[in-house]
Amino acid sequence: MVVGILIMLVGLRVIPVDPSGVHAPWWVLTVMGAVFALAGLGVEGMATRQFLAERHRLSAALRHAGNPARQDYRWDPSGFAPPRWSRAVKAVAGAAGLSLFLSIFNYWAFATTSPVMVRMIVVVFDLVLILVWWEAFLRVGRAFKFGGSRIDFLEFPYSIGKPVTIRWQPSDGIGAAQGGHLTLRCVKEWYEQTGSGKNQSTHLVHEEQWSTTWQFAPNRSVMPGKRVDLRFEVPSGLPSTRLGGTSPVFWELEIHLDLPGFDFEETYLVPIYGA
Repeated sequence: MVVGILIMLVGLRVIPVDPSGVHAPWWVLTVMGAVFALAGLGVEGMATRQFLAERHRLSAALRHAGNPARQDYRWDPSGFAPPRWSRAVKAVAGAAGLSLFLSIFNYWAFATTSPVMVRMIVVVFDLVLILVWWEAFLRVGRAFKFGGSRIDFLEFPYSIGKPVTIRWQPSDGIGAAQGGHLTLRCVKEWYEQTGSGKNQSTHLVHEEQWSTTWQFAPNRSVMPGKRVDLRFEVPSGLPSTRLGGTSPVFWELEIHLDLPGFDFEETYLVPIYGA
């Protein structure tokens, strides 16, 4: 963040430098500094959220002794409502940040004398940028079309090895679905390191432990405000929800409906813990 801010101040000519040592337009320095600063801000935001989550778990362990669900996450015992706008805002912000980043390489490729291979590579990344903006457009469109939806927990928490009945409250904008599916799954997450030395890299891995799917009947109407009860048979021996720690385990309900225009896609966290 500090490096980015300093470069931005140079680009904005707040910090004076010898112009003969600057071999690019001032706006390129400003954009480069903004990219560095935003990247640092993103890392700082993730660290802050992780710190606050760990502090909450420590205090919850004292306040809710013997209640794993309460210790693990700030559950609303009545249900779960995913945020309507935050993912759309993050998608637009990510696309805008990538646009800033690639603007530097587009200047290098097309406003200066650069090799043909460099231009071809930049074009490939520009095509990726178009896909990123398309995904952001879809998220914004879904946020506008569909109001807030939620699931109600008919018991809290649910238990491994027992039936799980969830009441889904559809959002606005959903009518007759051409098809779709509703999937309850258990997922384990961890970081995996590959390679060694300078070639070592870390990847985030999501491994599905178990899942079951309902196929949505074609042309079935879903009325906004009309609740839909979903029942899933969860076998014994599966991992319990554990949202903290280095290897989280989470249960989620994914609903995908094929609709005219924007499809409905939403994911809900489900509190399924050990018996």
